[in-house]
Amino acid sequence: MLLTLMLALQDPLAARPDTLRPHHHALHYDITIAVSDTGNHFAGEVTTTWKLASADPVEVALDTVYRVVRVLVDGKENSRLHRTEFAVENGLVVIPHGKRAGDTLQTRIRYHGYPREGLVIRRTADAVTVFADNWPDRAHLWFPSQDHPDDKATVTFHIEAPPGHRVIANGTLLKVDSLPGGRTQWHYQLDRPVSTYNMVLGIAKFAVTPLPPAGCAIKCIPLSVWALAADSATAQIPFRRAGDIIDYLQGQLGPFPYPSLAHVESSTIFGGMENATAIFYDQRAMGTGRMSEETVAHETAHQWFGDAVTESDWHHLWLSEGFATFLAAEWCGHADGDSAMRADFAKMRATVIASPVTERPIIDPAATDLMKLLNSNNYPKGALVLRALQGMIGDSALWRGLRTYQSRFRDGNALSSDFAGVMSDAAGRDLTWFFREWLTQPGYPQLEVTKAYDGRAKRLTLTVRETQKPEWGTWTLPQLGFALDGEVRHADVAGRSTTVVFENVAHDPAAVTVDPDAQWLLTATVR
Repeated sequence: MLLTLMLALQDPLAARPDTLRPHHHALHYDITIAVSDTGNHFAGEVTTTWKLASADPVEVALDTVYRVVRVLVDGKENSRLHRTEFAVENGLVVIPHGKRAGDTLQTRIRYHGYPREGLVIRRTADAVTVFADNWPDRAHLWFPSQDHPDDKATVTFHIEAPPGHRVIANGTLLKVDSLPGGRTQWHYQLDRPVSTYNMVLGIAKFAVTPLPPAGCAIKCIPLSVWALAADSATAQIPFRRAGDIIDYLQGQLGPFPYPSLAHVESSTIFGGMENATAIFYDQRAMGTGRMSEETVAHETAHQWFGDAVTESDWHHLWLSEGFATFLAAEWCGHADGDSAMRADFAKMRATVIASPVTERPIIDPAATDLMKLLNSNNYPKGALVLRALQGMIGDSALWRGLRTYQSRFRDGNALSSDFAGVMSDAAGRDLTWFFREWLTQPGYPQLEVTKAYDGRAKRLTLTVRETQKPEWGTWTLPQLGFALDGEVRHADVAGRSTTVVFENVAHDPAAVTVDPDAQWLLTATVR
């Protein structure tokens, strides 16, 4: 057991550079929010059920702009000598208790204030819009939480809205209560555990358009578009094949992970945010009809990878963003043909080659700014890693592995080492070397190929040199394709120099093309 643990700690594919670690396990958040009719003030009460890992106090992150007015433990004042036992220290609500590891505990925190981030509140003369904008670790800027992707919990919402407004949140709408003054309270519940960055709400004067349900071959998934009333007509444009996207991905990956899916026009700072069951899209793009269908496919794919299966550490973000980028391109190929998909991957290669971030590895322990992880390494380069894997092990093994990975880690968390293990099983051979090269080395292979033809022996000899920077390391490229005037031959290439010999070559080829099917991220010159 100790040896296994030591090996895991040494494995760069299992690296966990995040400095934050969950202290206890949050099982369920029950979130009540009431936004005022005027101004940006709101009041909240959050009840959290915990599974304790130790007798240490519960530490709940909450932005310092809020005033905590009450804390209950198991429904009671947690007091000694008639004084409340909790402290607000450096953005943490610290709550001592008398329980031990393995016990469950419930905390209730009542607070109010004016959000500076995380909850975007905007007002016009006759309406208000309120949207949670949590990624990556900004959920605690509006509700007390253990704000890390490795701690997933179920969630219930009770959201009070002004007259004439509707509320969207994660999960299933249970009921809507009428309150005095025309206000309403909306109750949602999600029974599948998700990370706190996925726990969101939206309040606006929405126009809601139902779409035909998707995935009915397995289980019908209700779909809808929630748009600001003025944008309702143009906002529908990117979603004409939203159901087809789910049908395709469900066929490839397994059942849709959640009970429904809403596509929501919002005030997010991102082009799209994959919140489980309620994807938020940028108002400027969705509201004008300029948003692409590829964005819809990308965010829908996140419901499987990112939401249902979540990286255990932010530095493995490619397990979310690279997967969604790859799957959106695969959808494009399925819906619009192979040439469209190839163009998509070609654009990704150009982006990676031109990006200065390529000087860093995908799993980059030195990265400390989480926002800067939204880069070309985790999006297109991560997708191209899957593209290379697909070319190397074949379609059936790739999709079989993705389905197994999704099923095994659904509602939980994973590291790159977990994915490497699943794909090795799917391929029937150890692929650890592949993932270590592509995830922990910077750059990509840069090949120089020199050809020499022996007409008498009808033999073509290619000297393949990897000329990338020494600090990028070297790559192994099994069965790399070489098109000799269109006829494709394959050979293993590895390390700084490889000699490839092809027999029975009828004539000296005028053109030698390296990797004609564009399966690998590489550049090549031939002379």
